Amino acid sequence: MLGAEVTFDVALPKVVWGWLVSTNMWAKSISTGAFFVGLYFIKKYPDQDAFFRKWLPILGLIFIGITLLVTILDLHHMFRFWKIFLFAHFTSAVTLGAWVVSAYVLILLIAFWSWVTGNRKLFDRVVIPGFIFAFFSTIYTAGILGQSTGREVWIFSAEMISMLLSATLAGSAAYLLIGSIYGSLNEKMKKELGYILFGSAGLLAAMFIGELVFAKMHSEYAEKVVEILAFGEVAPWFWGGMFLAFIVPMVLVGIATEKRKYEYALLGSISALVGLWLIKHAWLIAPQSLPLS
Repeated sequence: MLGAEVTFDVALPKVVWGWLVSTNMWAKSISTGAFFVGLYFIKKYPDQDAFFRKWLPILGLIFIGITLLVTILDLHHMFRFWKIFLFAHFTSAVTLGAWVVSAYVLILLIAFWSWVTGNRKLFDRVVIPGFIFAFFSTIYTAGILGQSTGREVWIFSAEMISMLLSATLAGSAAYLLIGSIYGSLNEKMKKELGYILFGSAGLLAAMFIGELVFAKMHSEYAEKVVEILAFGEVAPWFWGGMFLAFIVPMVLVGIATEKRKYEYALLGSISALVGLWLIKHAWLIAPQSLPLS
């Protein structure tokens, strides 16, 4: 075939997607989660939404910036990233993700300008496209994982739900953290953020436990991945993530809500954000630790 080019003709000897990709997914969860959760409170409490109109674009831009930075650093030819826009192939989830995230950044910039200028209607005009771009910015990585052949535990539908729940967990944790530090949230909002964090943590924990129990019934390859997660080299990351991202936040947020001592929610939020990175890293590394043939 004319124009054919060999890129790899040997087996990859190591993990290809490492901590940079884990950080990409973690930061993207915080950014898009800040949008989802912030938008919910802006719509529900229009008379008390100043906190969320301020922090939605700030958190969104900071963490989507981290996402883009680690993505570029992870590229083998980082200075060629512009080709994905000029020579786009929309059959790839990577290309679709690049375009969607770019549109999402534009929405965040509009939201930031809306807050700076006090023009509330400006942000309200882009709410619907903002939600759409935030949604697809959250799940496009699930498409990339789903397109990875031979990785049977990376199933698009499950990864999509996991990433949406990660976003609501990370977004609620980030707002609880900021609100606890600056004291800008009333008790009702803190309680509602706690419910979102508690529910997201519980559902994510159930998903990962379900993978441990049922993935091995899918194939021998999936069973080997579960063994690596539970007992292998990434087990400390996985179990540390399960404990810090799900168990600790659920306990501390429950105490905070019951006793109205929201310093516990502050600690639970920090634990959730740290644990979320750990478990995403373990889930990314474990399938790559096995040969594909």
